[in-house]
Amino acid sequence: MLDPATLALLAKLKVLAKKTGINLDLVKMGGDKGYAELTLKELSNADDPELVLIVIQLMNQFGMIGAPAGTANTEEKIEVGRYIGALR
Repeated sequence: MLDPATLALLAKLKVLAKKTGINLDLVKMGGDKGYAELTLKELSNADDPELVLIVIQLMNQFGMIGAPAGTANTEEKIEVGRYIGALR
């Protein structure tokens, strides 16, 4: 079941997509991840910035956008070296 915020975004997406000539099946969007991903990728090329923002938000909520490569491993790497001895 989708949360109310996601449902609101889907409703806005349907209205904005209709203005660009694309008719969405909201039931299929909520249940078929392949259809949702294909449709959202297609809509991400739209000229309407509000539509693109909603697409990005939905892709994030559906788990289609991963963490950027630079932030995937934020832990510091500690180099453990072998103690050789005192310097003379």
